[in-house]
Amino acid sequence: MDWSLVSSVLWKICLGVLLLALSALVGYVCAALGSIRNSLDSIRNTLKSTENLIDQEVTTLLRDVDQTVKEVNQQLPQILENVNGITASLQEISEAEIQPTVHNVQHITETIDRNLTKLDELVHAVVDFSQQTVRRAGYYRDQLTVPITDIISAWEGFKRGFEAFSRFNRADKSDSGSDS
Repeated sequence: MDWSLVSSVLWKICLGVLLLALSALVGYVCAALGSIRNSLDSIRNTLKSTENLIDQEVTTLLRDVDQTVKEVNQQLPQILENVNGITASLQEISEAEIQPTVHNVQHITETIDRNLTKLDELVHAVVDFSQQTVRRAGYYRDQLTVPITDIISAWEGFKRGFEAFSRFNRADKSDSGSDS
């Protein structure tokens, strides 16, 4: 076997595989570049359409803005006059009605604050009086319940004693009546 022939064939096979791989890579790159070119063409067309659309819309919008600015400029002196009139009216209303009302509200608030302090003192006095009244009523109640309880207990004792005495007296009379 001739090794030079084998190495020559082996080297040619490797070179052939390498050339096939390189050909496939070049084909893939060409296909990718074609796809990118188509995408770029599509983007360019979209941008041109968008540019035309924006150009038409912006032109129309600029015309409308220009017309509006012209109308506002014509009406601006009248608007400024109206604003100055409203400002003067508000100043007059403020001086004639709002400031006196604010002064009255402040005076009323001060009066209410003073009266609330007095009312708070009165409520505190009533609460103290009420608490003292409840304590005194409880004291007198306790003082009255003890004698009443004593009187009721004494009455019950007297009543039972009288009943026992009556029974004893009847029993004694019935024993004396049977002895005779």
